[in-house]
Amino acid sequence: MLVPGRKPSWQQRLRQTKAIDALKAGRPDLFPLGEVQRIANWLLKEKSPTSTFKKRQIIPRTEECDQILANELSTVKGELHVHEAAIITFLPLLSYDQARGQVFSIRPSSVPDPYDIFFDHKLSAYLQCIILSRHANSDACSEDEVNAAQELLGVARGAAKDFPSILRLLRAVGHETCEALLPVALVKKVLKKSHYRDNLIRELESLRRQRKWFDAYKLSYELRDVADLPRANKLLQDIFPQYPMWASWRPNVQRITSWEGAHLAPYRAKLGPVLDLEGPDTTGQQRGTLRMSSPGAFAGLGRPEFSSDRHILDRLLEALDTCLSIGPSSVDLLIALCIESNSLSNRSLAQVVSALELRDDPSSQALAGLVRCVSAPTTTPNSNTWAFSSALPILTAHPHLRSNFGAVSEIARRAPAALSTAQRQFCQSLAESRPSERLADSILALGSTLLKAHWLHGYWQAAYVDMLCNLPTGQEMRVMLNMLENTPSPTTRLASPLSTSSSSSAATAFTTPSTPPTPIVITEDPVWYSKLDIERDSLRRLFRGPAMRELDTKITTACLKQSLAEPDGFVREVSCILIGNTDQVCVNLAKFLGNWAPEAAVATIGARVLHGCWTDLLLDLMRKRPPGMLERCAERLTLRTWETWLEDLGRLYPDHRYLEQGVSGFTDQRIEGLTLMKRRSEPWGTGTRGGANP
Repeated sequence: MLVPGRKPSWQQRLRQTKAIDALKAGRPDLFPLGEVQRIANWLLKEKSPTSTFKKRQIIPRTEECDQILANELSTVKGELHVHEAAIITFLPLLSYDQARGQVFSIRPSSVPDPYDIFFDHKLSAYLQCIILSRHANSDACSEDEVNAAQELLGVARGAAKDFPSILRLLRAVGHETCEALLPVALVKKVLKKSHYRDNLIRELESLRRQRKWFDAYKLSYELRDVADLPRANKLLQDIFPQYPMWASWRPNVQRITSWEGAHLAPYRAKLGPVLDLEGPDTTGQQRGTLRMSSPGAFAGLGRPEFSSDRHILDRLLEALDTCLSIGPSSVDLLIALCIESNSLSNRSLAQVVSALELRDDPSSQALAGLVRCVSAPTTTPNSNTWAFSSALPILTAHPHLRSNFGAVSEIARRAPAALSTAQRQFCQSLAESRPSERLADSILALGSTLLKAHWLHGYWQAAYVDMLCNLPTGQEMRVMLNMLENTPSPTTRLASPLSTSSSSSAATAFTTPSTPPTPIVITEDPVWYSKLDIERDSLRRLFRGPAMRELDTKITTACLKQSLAEPDGFVREVSCILIGNTDQVCVNLAKFLGNWAPEAAVATIGARVLHGCWTDLLLDLMRKRPPGMLERCAERLTLRTWETWLEDLGRLYPDHRYLEQGVSGFTDQRIEGLTLMKRRSEPWGTGTRGGANP
């Protein structure tokens, strides 16, 4: 409390600064060193004795100065944060011994005391005192002590919870010079309160389980250097009991870095036993990696053949490195040969190496499928046929791979079996009237592949090879599928050649086959199964649909072929009109085509010519309508629409073919009579425009 007329004491002056607040906040960077040092200088000047003629100055860092300042510090002893702030204030004026003694006097107890509720506050103020001594009195605390205090303050405040922070702390407190101010017991107490032991063990164990070796390496690679410091070694034994395993770990850094990419993520679980080999030695022998600990069997890798090659695990990791440089399918091939088979051996590695010599990831994918198909055939015919169709061309082109990927006799047996299974399923789909084009394509692809694999023909009967030669082509198969889909009546006739081509069992490869299959004769125009753009394909689907199925096939074929020469807009409009086979569709189509043929059956508009197939199509649509079409149109069309329709028919058929060629009920007399009747009963332009859908 300030008393009027009296100078404030140094304690009052100190409390008026932000020094105490900075210590409470744990922010040594905010401590006002310059301001408090002026207070210390003022106090020393005030305490200087006076003589008769002059005032004698007290010299800093002398015994006299130490005694005076020590007495002053005793006045605030026990006041948390005030006492520490006062020590920092006087540090520049104290001798080395007195300065260290004052700092040492505020060191918290290293003995665990659950009742010391102010331990955290006292520790924070104490560490800040050491840190600020660097600027207040550089002789009071060594550089190692200051660095150690900074790291320990971060840990105590919870601002440094990662593994690198503990390494920095261990490196800082590892020097013997820190023992006086920061004894091992005190550091252990701080780390225990911060749960560093549990956090570090949990973090590294999580990385080990996930085989994230590069992340683990970044955390632990400095451990071996820190462990050489005597004090750090004592701390490690207490807070990190597994440190010998991690400190001795010497992985191939380039290798574990390559394992961090996203391309390995889908296979990380299956590759676990392989990735473990480059991890730390969990056997307790403190070798550089797990694969160096012993030549025994490792989980998931079967029983490696070490009798002929003690470095088989090294070769396995080298093969994985090569796989990653090629692509993900090469990694999958290694998994199929060395892990899924549970048999790591020189042979399986030789298979991998021979395939990797191609340096082609799609080839690796095909060979992986072959390995799985031969070892454990799936129940899905498409999978088996794809495996052989993809892999056999590779074995045909590279003879040196044949012996590495299964016995040739085994492939010669399983490939026809896969083809036979797919053929039986295809025949079943035919019987159920839902043939699968995808399955048919896979059958033809495998059949073509087997036919080209001449190195397998010696294992088969000649008649089986003849059967492969007589399999239909892709074009023939699509014709048959189109006919089955759109023409129900000849299903039984079409099923016969398909079944004949697809019914040869795998046994016929090694026994006398049945009668050779009947050749397939294509009677349908290619336009019905060729690939078309969206407009023409939409028109083709309409012609194939139930509403148009009764139309003359010659006419619809001619229209479909002519559509290739027509503008897209023309084809699109025709498709929009042909929504079914109704009276209104006939009226609308006549109106659209009439605009293209103003004077004759074949007329020119600009450079375009209306082909006769379109008028034939309209005429065939009208023929297929039930009797009474003329009367229905007269009843439902307005007079304007009726007369426009008759005019359109006149332009399209100037020879009146629609009267002469069997459109039921269409005669001149009947048309004239209905027209006269509509003119009498209906004023021009009245009624529903366009009429209803007759």
